[in-house]
Amino acid sequence: MTEYRTDRASATVSRLSSEIPNEGITFKDFLELIGEQGGLLSCIILVAPFLFPVSFPGSSIPFGLAILLINVGIISKRHPLIPRRIMDYKISQNNMLKILNGMSSILSRLDKITKQRLTLMIDGPLMGNLNSSIMILCSFLLMLPLPVPLTDFIPAYSILFLALGSIERDGYLIFAGYSMATITMIYFFLIAFLGLSGIKAILAFLGIPL
Repeated sequence: MTEYRTDRASATVSRLSSEIPNEGITFKDFLELIGEQGGLLSCIILVAPFLFPVSFPGSSIPFGLAILLINVGIISKRHPLIPRRIMDYKISQNNMLKILNGMSSILSRLDKITKQRLTLMIDGPLMGNLNSSIMILCSFLLMLPLPVPLTDFIPAYSILFLALGSIERDGYLIFAGYSMATITMIYFFLIAFLGLSGIKAILAFLGIPL
């Protein structure tokens, strides 16, 4: 089910950064903190650690699985059944603030170009389910423990654009999400076809740090 909001995602993320307790926060408590803000907003925040070439070690599986299950819940119109181990995953206040402040910075920049347009890419259960299905695929790829640069980074931006485009009702962002998902599939295909050493050689040739 597609979710709509009247306030901007950037404002909500900025507010959340002031509500993280000193002792850190578990994933369960963080979802309760978000409250009725919606699953798509949760996906935007959960994908934040991977929007930079270097992410927090060990976070791709719990965060990726949570994004996957949230979107399964959106498609099935049920509350996502997230494993207790994931719900008890705790993040320090320092790391959580890094995530939220980094995401707030990205969303504030996107606010300047984001607006309601081409809503046929969002409206209706078919498009909502399609967009969530692509996020499920990208979150699965994000979880794969591959020692190759950008395997978190590229699918994360697809999830960001699809979730934010759905919230802000911006079809252009949805197209951007599709484009990043296509790039993600091509990149993972090349990994499978060329092997890890081949991909690393290409990235080194392009000057991308390994």
